[in-house]
Amino acid sequence: MRRALVSLLLLLAVSMTVHAVEEVRDPASVAPGTKGWCLTEMGGGEMVRIPITVLGYQGPATPEGESVLIRLDDPRFKETGILAGMSGSPVYINGKLLGALAFGWPFAREPIAGVTPFVRMLPLAGGASGQQGAGSRPQVAELAAALAAGRLDRAVLDWLVPASGPRDGLQPLPVTVSGAAPVAAAWIGEAWQRLGWAAGPSSGSSAAASGPIVPGSMIAAVLVDGDAVVGAGGTVTEVRGNQVWAFGHPLLNSGSLAVPIARARVTAVLPSLASSFKFFTVGDMVGTLEVDRSHGVWGRLGAPAPMLPITVEASGRTYSFRVAREPVLLPLLAAFVTQASQAAQGRTFGDQTLKVSLGVRFANGAALSFSQMLTGGDATAQGAALVAAVLGYLKASPFSPPAIDSVAVRLAQDEEQHQAEIIDAVPDRTVVRPGDTLGVRVRMRTYREGMIERRAELTVPDYLPAGKLDLVVADGGSWSAYDLRARPFQPVSFADELRLIGRLLPSSSLVLALERHDPGVALGGGSVAAPPSIVLSLKSGLGPNLSAVPYQVPAQRVLKLGMPLSGAVRIHLIVRTDGRGGKAGSKAEER
Repeated sequence: MRRALVSLLLLLAVSMTVHAVEEVRDPASVAPGTKGWCLTEMGGGEMVRIPITVLGYQGPATPEGESVLIRLDDPRFKETGILAGMSGSPVYINGKLLGALAFGWPFAREPIAGVTPFVRMLPLAGGASGQQGAGSRPQVAELAAALAAGRLDRAVLDWLVPASGPRDGLQPLPVTVSGAAPVAAAWIGEAWQRLGWAAGPSSGSSAAASGPIVPGSMIAAVLVDGDAVVGAGGTVTEVRGNQVWAFGHPLLNSGSLAVPIARARVTAVLPSLASSFKFFTVGDMVGTLEVDRSHGVWGRLGAPAPMLPITVEASGRTYSFRVAREPVLLPLLAAFVTQASQAAQGRTFGDQTLKVSLGVRFANGAALSFSQMLTGGDATAQGAALVAAVLGYLKASPFSPPAIDSVAVRLAQDEEQHQAEIIDAVPDRTVVRPGDTLGVRVRMRTYREGMIERRAELTVPDYLPAGKLDLVVADGGSWSAYDLRARPFQPVSFADELRLIGRLLPSSSLVLALERHDPGVALGGGSVAAPPSIVLSLKSGLGPNLSAVPYQVPAQRVLKLGMPLSGAVRIHLIVRTDGRGGKAGSKAEER
């Protein structure tokens, strides 16, 4: 009781004096050996005043990259070292705010930390200048090829959160992410690591996570709310009026952002040889983070930023979430809630077949419906990556995409692996004439179920001239990847980008196409055939933004098989226009 009273008095004292605190103007003037203290929240919500000793000033290795080294002179930190979640803890010298404890060394044997000078954090206030997106957006053809090859998760990871090189020496303290560890797919977990986040156990929300926002208190950037709660936690450095500075290093380094913040409460501290961290729960949202730069984050107390509603239906159970709308995080968080919902209701590994249906509604009334079927031990991870890929691609559109109103994901799992491989395709004949109906027999070998056969018919267009013609038989995923490379589609509006996504056929589709070497050019909104001389002339006149199209597809048939397929075959045909019907031609001729 006495300990709680002392903590309460300290909290009240900090709250009463916070606006009177001045910052140290010149961090280089603080002499080694100078004593001070650091405020941070520990287990049970206890506000702790930690004695510190200044070890020295570290000049800038990069512009404005200076820091001050300190040692925590409290025996409890001999066991834990600097904690993940302490980022932003204010450090005071002679009653003045030196800055935010923000850096440490992995596996350090002493509790030595780096402090971001507050004079570098102060200009964050109101300094937003537009959001930073992910890395260079891949082409839809690249994403389709990665999906067909079963490596979409890695492609999405490297696109949204590019890997950085190895780092030695002083590093930003990890941001503790509560609620993400038990169910995150491997690639999502790696994304957290690349962002410099340390995943902790599920936190949920708690009414106990309440109280004023003051220097030293724990806050969380609310990433997911609803049927799951995920927050990226750190410590408040300073509060002035309704303004809040925290972390002392970036959350994403995204420039401008709009992520809700909530009061958080530290429930316990976990000592670890790798990186000790704080467990915390997330309370009510109390404001918005608006600026995210190399020296920390800044936000305002008041109305929290709006979040995006996402529903996920898995095995008949529907879950409702809200996720942060930040451009890089939104696709990753949508993938996380997709995979987490599947983990709650079904298997996330082992032989399985998973149908993923995605619906997206936009503020301007536009909508997108998309589905795919996946199979194998990593079907759940690939399905989550598919959701991230589509949302990430649309959010990064150069055509000023409308705001997303809602996202709906439906997962239908069969705990058996259903799959078929295309072995061969046999047309009724290899010599055809314009107007002919061509029958094709396709043989496929199923996973553990033997051979199956399907027959389909294609009509040879009556305008085709004599010459060579190819019959291509492929699964929908492989065909989509090839088709988008061979016949590029040049979007000139956001509506075009939605149509481009619509060209991605599910792997459960069996595609039969007639393809002819007929050069053309890709124009805005599609492609047209043209004589080779015209193609060369247009390319030389209009530059690299005009793509050549080497093949045209005069006929195509798509069959739904209800299971993922793989494989492709190509058969060479001859078109003749000698006036005799193709079906009446001699057998010798047709061979």
